[in-house]
Amino acid sequence: MKRSLLLNCHFLPKRARVLWIGVFFVGLCIGGTAQCAQQPLVEVPKAFKNAAPGDPALPPPTEAWWRVFRDPALDALETPALAANQDLAQAIARITEAREQARIVAADFYPHVGLDFGASRLRTTNSGPVQQARLVGAAAPTVMTSQLVSSFYNDYRTPLDISYELDIFGRIRHSYGSAHAIWQAAEADRRAVALSLSAEVATNYFGLRALDLGIDVLHRAVALRHDSVQLNQERITAGLANSIDLSRACVELENTQAELDDAVRLRAEAENNLAALCGQPASDFRFPARSLENLAPPAVPAGVPAGLMARRPDLAEAERRLAAANEQIGVAHAQLLPTFSIGASVGYESGKEAQLVESQSRALALMGTVSIPIFEGGRNAANLRAARARRDEALAAYRATAITAFKEVENALADLRQRTAQLAAHDRAVVDAKEVLELSQKRYIQGSVSYFEVVDAQRSLLKVELDRVQTLNARFAATVALVRALGGGW
Repeated sequence: MKRSLLLNCHFLPKRARVLWIGVFFVGLCIGGTAQCAQQPLVEVPKAFKNAAPGDPALPPPTEAWWRVFRDPALDALETPALAANQDLAQAIARITEAREQARIVAADFYPHVGLDFGASRLRTTNSGPVQQARLVGAAAPTVMTSQLVSSFYNDYRTPLDISYELDIFGRIRHSYGSAHAIWQAAEADRRAVALSLSAEVATNYFGLRALDLGIDVLHRAVALRHDSVQLNQERITAGLANSIDLSRACVELENTQAELDDAVRLRAEAENNLAALCGQPASDFRFPARSLENLAPPAVPAGVPAGLMARRPDLAEAERRLAAANEQIGVAHAQLLPTFSIGASVGYESGKEAQLVESQSRALALMGTVSIPIFEGGRNAANLRAARARRDEALAAYRATAITAFKEVENALADLRQRTAQLAAHDRAVVDAKEVLELSQKRYIQGSVSYFEVVDAQRSLLKVELDRVQTLNARFAATVALVRALGGGW
């Protein structure tokens, strides 16, 4: 590229050529040093404080991270979601737009060539200045005239126009670098949208399965309440109980049935939410009931914080936008400096259509242009300061994104660790609550306690079981959140 730029000045006189070459190399130095890479300053911790000791390093992320759960039903949801979701479709369209914008800017690296056909009819004026002229053409006299005569004449032209801006101070180069970085940022944005979408699908899927497990618990509780009502009816018939115990049993049955109806409603809403994420009409979407009971979340290594910087697509997007803003500083700086252009026009021009393509009608013009900004009212300097401010804004956004990324990983690690311990406690509580209910029922049948103790034991068992379901769902959600915070699968 440098050599071709130098060769383009071969038509200039010797002194002008030397001056041109000097300006060229000075421009390269100024243009190269004007744009200094702004390295993002982010303090990266050495380790995650909530990670388990000895966590292995993470390999590069994969977009199909959900396969680590080894759940075919989840796989069947994620694929259509990524194919049909409209948010992701918009992100893909933004990539195409950014790519074509970069190609538009890249067109300035090449000469602009245009072929213009023109025909015009003109009239001279008698009141114009007197000038010496020579008529051209096959039938034109060879004499010179200094008198301008008012007349009409035709002008036919077929010029091939060539223009080329010498990118001495890097305006085109920095413009393309900015557009290319925006293109890369759009690609990172697509990966961020895909990761967010797949994580939301997984979270809703596990939430739906948790609702199915909760509905199973409530169904068993309703059946248990039915048995209690029947038991009290039999004891009243035998004269061993009173109507108050039967009323209490009926109240517990109706309350539990109401909880079951509410859980069924929540399940229908969760199914409709999942349909929207998968890009399908809710009326046509059906997902069979599957319990969360026999599904165990995988162990997720956290790796080291330094690896997080290269894994998260939102960090990659923020870094590319910072690079684009940095390149715009070079564009703004180049606008303070001269612009050098060369051009040529080759073709035919004649006053008669029949003589247009004859050798005597050939026309040639070589041009060189230097545009120097002298006074713009402070516009270019303000543009440079604004570009630097946008770079500082992008740098702050990058740092904020990095800080948020570390926070999300730490929150997910702490949540996952506590949910695991909480789930183990709930498992023990369920076993104890079942034993209490069994003893209470035996003592009630023996007449040792009132039915109120049985009711209290039933309520305790139902609460503990439902709490366990919520904790199990929260554990899966924390696992998904950790994978998302780490930037994808491993």
